[in-house]
Amino acid sequence: MAKTPSLLDLIGLLPSRDIARAAKAVGLTPDTLIKRVASLESVIGTKLVDTAAKALKPGEAGRLVIDHASRIFSQARDFTRDLEELAGLQAPEINFGTDMFAAELPLGITLGRMATANSRLRVHAVVGDFEELTRAVLGGKLEFAIADTTSAERHTARLAIEPVAEHRMFFFARHGHPLTSARDLSPESILAAPLVSPRVPQRIAVHIAKSMPLAKVDRETGDLTPNLMLDSFAVAKAAVLAGDAIALAPLTAIEPELRARRVALIPFDAPWMHMSYGLFYPRKRSLSRAAQLFVTQLRQVETAIQAREQRALARMNIKRRGRKSKSATRMPARKTGASAKRAARPARRS
Repeated sequence: MAKTPSLLDLIGLLPSRDIARAAKAVGLTPDTLIKRVASLESVIGTKLVDTAAKALKPGEAGRLVIDHASRIFSQARDFTRDLEELAGLQAPEINFGTDMFAAELPLGITLGRMATANSRLRVHAVVGDFEELTRAVLGGKLEFAIADTTSAERHTARLAIEPVAEHRMFFFARHGHPLTSARDLSPESILAAPLVSPRVPQRIAVHIAKSMPLAKVDRETGDLTPNLMLDSFAVAKAAVLAGDAIALAPLTAIEPELRARRVALIPFDAPWMHMSYGLFYPRKRSLSRAAQLFVTQLRQVETAIQAREQRALARMNIKRRGRKSKSATRMPARKTGASAKRAARPARRS
């Protein structure tokens, strides 16, 4: 550490909140650290931190100075990183988080295309629920996240949020499950079965919590913890296929299993059965050049997924949802076996 600490040094020491711990981290005694902070304050011309209580606690002026300095240092690091990537001096790197459905739908194709375009690309992707990802982005552990924005929307002063896509959701179960052939189902009858799902956002939780006897709802957020909370869609599907559990998913996520008759849709539909996800990142930091390219590619992949979803809905004779309707509806039953053959026969001429 320099004889007089810089603002960057001070910003690095603040998280400790304790003078003794901060002094030990830089190899100084507490008294020496206090004197050097005082020297910095004399250079700047204002009191930055209150050290009377043996704690590094910034005052009003200190918070203002440190906040602006943090933003400047962050932008300087981002600028240096982008220049090095552009000049080929540094391999492009992205460190981000994603939730289960974003990981299942556009993520793999997006990363595959980017790795093909630039073999030097380095990626660290963390899969988690939207609450965990929001905390990680706010804490600086992740550059950004592609996930349900429910939790991020509680921190709009600190996070920039950009919508990416919205998909209809459907209950599904293993092929042959009693619920897949039942009629006039209610949420209570469906949710008597164990639900396999990631953390359920409040906008959906309000519709299903009262129908789930073992539901656990977060008192602060209104989010719901299902019977089997998983962040891996592969594990969730395996759990559904192995027993009587049910799950929610976008149609395109289970289309191969539907065609192979390994799973089947549960004939129930409601306007609240949809997922939306987006991009969120700290307002004080711009996305890296590699991250911007990633988001552009992700949006292109998502456009293709949306088109595939519409074709699947049309093929399965699933009607579009009316925006004004708020009631649950029964989906048309798919004709199978003898009934399908009879429907396919031409009508006899009289």
